[in-house]
Amino acid sequence: MSRISIIIPVYNAEKYLGQCISSIANQTMKDIEIIAINDGSTDNSLRLLDELSSKYAGKLTIINQENKGAGAARNTGLDAATGDFIKFVDADDYLNVDILSNMYELARENNVRLVRGNYQTLLGPFKFEDLCSWSDIRASGIVDVRNNRDYIITETPGIGNKLIGRELIGDMRFPEKTKWEDLALMPVVVASSEKLFHMNAPVYNYRVHMNTTINDFINKIPNILDIIKCLDIMEAQMRQRGLTEEYSKQIESLYILHTLFRVENAMLWVNFPHDKKATVISSLLSILDAKYPNWQSNDIINRYGSINGLFKFDMSRLPHYINEYRTGSKEEAEKNIGRSFR
Repeated sequence: MSRISIIIPVYNAEKYLGQCISSIANQTMKDIEIIAINDGSTDNSLRLLDELSSKYAGKLTIINQENKGAGAARNTGLDAATGDFIKFVDADDYLNVDILSNMYELARENNVRLVRGNYQTLLGPFKFEDLCSWSDIRASGIVDVRNNRDYIITETPGIGNKLIGRELIGDMRFPEKTKWEDLALMPVVVASSEKLFHMNAPVYNYRVHMNTTINDFINKIPNILDIIKCLDIMEAQMRQRGLTEEYSKQIESLYILHTLFRVENAMLWVNFPHDKKATVISSLLSILDAKYPNWQSNDIINRYGSINGLFKFDMSRLPHYINEYRTGSKEEAEKNIGRSFR
């Protein structure tokens, strides 16, 4: 068994793949295994992986599969992993040379099974630190999640900034061919940890591709209902682990907040008819109506709005998008969204 298994889904990543793999293979921590899953790449990624597996023989394992998406690739990696801890890295990102050692030592010294840190975000030639959290925690130290339950809300549901004890994932797997799939697992992992080490320092170099990022914001997302799918899975996993009663308020707040984030997405879509946009937004709100009839009085909306002016402004615009498709039925709301993309 290795101390850490690093799982890397690879899809058409030839431009940055060498840097990614080398940054992990050359870590100061040597007791690691690297599992790269080629997810049906159509560029030279598989050839590069074969070359790298020769260079880093005994450390790098290549798994080749047909294209199933990042979630399925990570699941394949989880099934193959033997490490005591799990680290997820995307193929266009990379790690500084001592990060795995630092995070592992923090876990061992503080007797925790989850260590989280910040992103170093790379945007072209620019670098800036992303705290990956909107909590008021600024110092590094142990967080008792049981006494700070809102941590599962304020911590990013992303996976790149975390070193995770494998038992915290257990038999959970990412939903496949699904957008925002990290949200289905990470709040459950954080709640299950009971305590973690909050490392207020960059642990992951996250590359932002500007064109892709802009497109994700301004173009319609036909699979926008994936957010509801992921939230439902998250809630079911919390229930399965006996965490629902303890974290009922936080589960509700996560459901509301992340649904409203997708409402914000829809507000920004260009080249999408206003009436269809209004239908999508109204229907997402209908899903909230059906699940949490008093969602508008949840204090998470004002709390997040107090630190994010754009979110506060967007919430003030909601009445402009409400139309006759506002319904109390989740099933009908989902049908209305589906019809909007036809």
